[in-house]
Amino acid sequence: MAEIVAGVALSHSPLIMTNEENAGEKGQGFLHTAQEMKKWLDDTGVEIVVLVSDDHFNSYFYNHMPSFTIGIGECEGWGDWRLPKYKIPVQQELAKHILHTGLENNIDFSYTLSMKVDHGHTQVIHFLNPELNIPVVPIAVNTVAGPLPTMDRCFQVGEILRQSIESWETDKKVAIVASGGLSHWVPIPKIDSKRAEDQALIEILKNGRQEIEQLDEYLQNREKRVTRITSGAVNEEWDRQFLQLMKTKDYQTLRSWDSKFIEENGGNGGQEIRNWLVLMGALQSYDDNVAFYEPIPEWVTGMAIAQFKQPIHQRYEVSISGKGEIDK
Repeated sequence: MAEIVAGVALSHSPLIMTNEENAGEKGQGFLHTAQEMKKWLDDTGVEIVVLVSDDHFNSYFYNHMPSFTIGIGECEGWGDWRLPKYKIPVQQELAKHILHTGLENNIDFSYTLSMKVDHGHTQVIHFLNPELNIPVVPIAVNTVAGPLPTMDRCFQVGEILRQSIESWETDKKVAIVASGGLSHWVPIPKIDSKRAEDQALIEILKNGRQEIEQLDEYLQNREKRVTRITSGAVNEEWDRQFLQLMKTKDYQTLRSWDSKFIEENGGNGGQEIRNWLVLMGALQSYDDNVAFYEPIPEWVTGMAIAQFKQPIHQRYEVSISGKGEIDK
């Protein structure tokens, strides 16, 4: 059976790609830790990455907004925020196995044979798999368009994700990676806003890219608006509370957080912690470590990286079975 050998959760921010230097030493600390995570994943011999993140109104809009989507065919990056338009290799057999295992256990993934992902997924590729030498199973969680899936449901999806991987009849080594959060406030109007200046964008949010007459101009203006931001609100206290609950495995508290509480404390961008809950549901018995946290207002985000290792007894069992070495 396939084996989950590692997990990583990390924040993402467009401003890493456009304003890297603005974050100074804190930003360099995040990038250095991301490099360490890449080396660690390489050292574990990971052969497949299940990548859980979200879309930022690039592929999914209010005219079609699935809660959980899995790519089972081709996958390509949008190339937003100066990231490459990666042609991401998809491990289709595992993707389909996850889809079918979910259906058999009352988790109804939406699925696509032609998935397109934005920086939520591709920034992770950029940091952890830039050579695209590790095939991916891409999963997108709705964290932007209410009503959102509950934190409890995201945790349940993680549990089924683990069941799916461990019931897949191969000896492949799999890592689960989640990307998003922590606290940040994205400058995007509420869908029910009545302000005249919001209406053009709201029409796009409601109806999709077909509402954009000049796509290149729209994307350029969108980048200009964001890159002009030199600082943004971050709630360090809430971020640290979230990470502490994760560290102490107080999953019941995290599963009870609702969208209103998250938005009030972590902002609309803080809703992305749902991606972390999927990972926690899958790896709830694993040893977790906060490898990095800093509030980085220059990137408009509380930036964190967490590492999930197999429990010591499981690593020992793997070692004596000849499949690996004990993690020193």
